[in-house]
Amino acid sequence: MSSAPVSRAWPWAGFDPATWMASWWRGLGLAPESLTQPILPGWAITINGINSSAPQTEVEVLQHHSYGRQLGRMADALQALIEERGEDGSSDPRVREFLAMKREIDDIKLDAAAGRVDRVRADLAALKAARPAEYRRLRDALREVLD
Repeated sequence: MSSAPVSRAWPWAGFDPATWMASWWRGLGLAPESLTQPILPGWAITINGINSSAPQTEVEVLQHHSYGRQLGRMADALQALIEERGEDGSSDPRVREFLAMKREIDDIKLDAAAGRVDRVRADLAALKAARPAEYRRLRDALREVLD
């Protein structure tokens, strides 16, 4: 009677250490499966192991500096470097396009600031009508700051 050779597979065959580690970390609550940062109403960015090599680190950075803040600071720095070189952007279309985009973004920010001031004015008018004492207190506090 002949016996077939016995296969002695390595006990870890088919074992995926990365999957095991990920489930272990999630099981301890150390690494969420996916993280989401709202950007605008209806918009969100999902940060996970598929689109980030270090999702937890990225989330920690975003808690201090949003993508918009990061991009804004880079745009400001690039504009400063362009101005330092004395370029007006006319020689390079990439520089012209960047400076045009930067001007548009700055205009959008100023328009948003004006809108916020208009909302404050409307709120103050409502306070003046409904709570005159509170209105006077806030008016006086604003005058101190504005003068």
